[in-house]
Amino acid sequence: NLNRIEFVITSACTGRCRHCSQGGHNNPENLDCKSAVDAVYKIASEYKIKSVMTFGGEPLLCHETVCEIHKAARDMNIPKRQLITNGYFSKDFEKIRSAAQSLAHCGVNEILLSVDAFHQETIPLEYVTAFAKSVIETDINIKVHPAWLVSSDDDNPYNRTTKDILEIFN
Repeated sequence: NLNRIEFVITSACTGRCRHCSQGGHNNPENLDCKSAVDAVYKIASEYKIKSVMTFGGEPLLCHETVCEIHKAARDMNIPKRQLITNGYFSKDFEKIRSAAQSLAHCGVNEILLSVDAFHQETIPLEYVTAFAKSVIETDINIKVHPAWLVSSDDDNPYNRTTKDILEIFN
């Protein structure tokens, strides 16, 4: 019944979000690129894999590893190739634009962008919006992926802030 592969690229992150399940983000170790790519080829040759997802920490701190995994997934005709990111991996706008283009080139076809009251406590929105605009210029489907307190319908200060932030991405 194996049909999905997920990779935690790194636990390193640019944010220090209170709700994060990845811990303190102080571990400097990253996923070994060659082992991950080999795993995609081996698993996809033995199972009908429908989806590959990369996430972290902030996976785009290891942009090359993300791209190599998604190239392998594309090569193996895995239809859904997703990335979860907070969109903040650089303050260099040219690097941000270039990263979005290379993600499209390597085969990422959906990005789930973590934006909400919790992420934006420590992550500057200007770089996240620059990344989102750069992704929109490619053929990658991009969706906001907020964390809600209780539920999206609950009226509380965090959700109100999240809704204000999401308006920026409309």
